[in-house]
Amino acid sequence: MGKNDHLEVDVVLSPVDPPPPPHIPPALNTLSTVSLLIIATILTAVALSYTHTMMVPFVFALFLSYFVAPGIGLLKHRWNFPHWLAVVATMFGVLLTCFIFGLVVHGSVLRMIDSFYTYEEKLAEVTQSLVMVAAKFDVQLDHASIMARVHDLPIFSYVQSAAGATLGFLADFLVVMVFLTFLVSGRNTGEKKTGLADEIDRKIRAYILTKIVSNVVGASLIWLLYVSLGLDMSLMFAMLAFILGFIPSIGSIIAVFLPLPIAYLQYENTFPFWAVLVGPILIQTILGNVVEPKFLGKGLDLHPVTILLSLMFWGIIWGPAGTFLAVPITAVLKIMLERHPLTHKISEVLAGRSPL
Repeated sequence: MGKNDHLEVDVVLSPVDPPPPPHIPPALNTLSTVSLLIIATILTAVALSYTHTMMVPFVFALFLSYFVAPGIGLLKHRWNFPHWLAVVATMFGVLLTCFIFGLVVHGSVLRMIDSFYTYEEKLAEVTQSLVMVAAKFDVQLDHASIMARVHDLPIFSYVQSAAGATLGFLADFLVVMVFLTFLVSGRNTGEKKTGLADEIDRKIRAYILTKIVSNVVGASLIWLLYVSLGLDMSLMFAMLAFILGFIPSIGSIIAVFLPLPIAYLQYENTFPFWAVLVGPILIQTILGNVVEPKFLGKGLDLHPVTILLSLMFWGIIWGPAGTFLAVPITAVLKIMLERHPLTHKISEVLAGRSPL
């Protein structure tokens, strides 16, 4: 071997295995996941509360689109309407329905204001009866002072406040209609979806359509009952029953008790008064416990306690609008949670089943 000869050595590099990840106990992993979900929920709640002015109309429009989209699909596929014409025709039907609804409410409110003095006279008679009953138990009530307070009721300021609230409602309604128009203007509106979107679409649409049909039937039966009894403002109370029916449990209770003051002033403690109380309770009970479960089947798979807590949660964040949207929003969240392995147990809790 000469001086200039070099020794060549082949170097073979063997791959080095990375160190194994640290072992995390399952309990600690679950705890960290739950903690992150709680933090995310709190931050989301704060964000939704600050953006409620825009988010509430958008979410209302989103859920209304589940009701409007089938009509657009029907016009496109069965009667071969062009897409733009199907959207225009369906939105016109929605606006016409809302306009008729508003006219009925407006007429009922005007009638209630006109009847104020009539009810004032009946209230004086009822107050006199209460004073006489209280005197039998040695409780002294001043009929004159009670009626003076009734005379001093700021009825016109109430009307002005109601007018301001109506204008605010109309502004929100226009925003909802704008959002709804854009949501249903897409080419895929009314087409069948797949996967997660299809499951959400089917369950939410079934819930909304069932509630609409159930509330229409319930409000119609209540209206017929009130009309047969001759109750004043029967149509307005029936329409309030239709609207409040979208708030589970609590809304039906409020709808039952709303007409009772008018019924007592009109009938006092007689059979029609008790019919106004008992009749709607029977109607709501049959529809809520017999008819709706038959059509919904397994339905949204939410435990009653979950529904009550969701009403409280969304009511705190978005006020009365949140109570209307609480159930469908919670149902969508549950469907999304049960699709992921880390959050599947939480969806089981929402359904009232033990995740263990």
